[in-house]
Amino acid sequence: MTLNYRDIEAAVNNEADAGGFAKLMQDFKALGVIRYDYLVSEGIYRYFDANTHVDLPMNGVPKPVATNSSADKIKAAVRGAQAGEFDFERFCELAGEAGVPVWQSDLIAKTVTYYDNQHQALLVEPIPGL
Repeated sequence: MTLNYRDIEAAVNNEADAGGFAKLMQDFKALGVIRYDYLVSEGIYRYFDANTHVDLPMNGVPKPVATNSSADKIKAAVRGAQAGEFDFERFCELAGEAGVPVWQSDLIAKTVTYYDNQHQALLVEPIPGL
């Protein structure tokens, strides 16, 4: 199975809101996605299967990334996003301000990891419903 741009895009477009995240992760697994990264400064998603990857812009908007990383800032941003306090674009701004160049959603480990500029984990959150 190879990753299909249109199938991934359709799954994302079917997600009504953040409450549909678990269903989206299940859909991704069914499509062969094992993980995806969100690259903050590029504003793109990189979806991986066992052999390859595909880059999709989807709803991404490039945001600057601070040189200094802050675990406290990304924790606050994640809490706010989970509470529905702001939209995805604002979350990306906050992630950039927290010095997070990439976060990775690992559908095998069932975690989302937010990395600093040295690719060290600042925060690891479980993916519910997988």
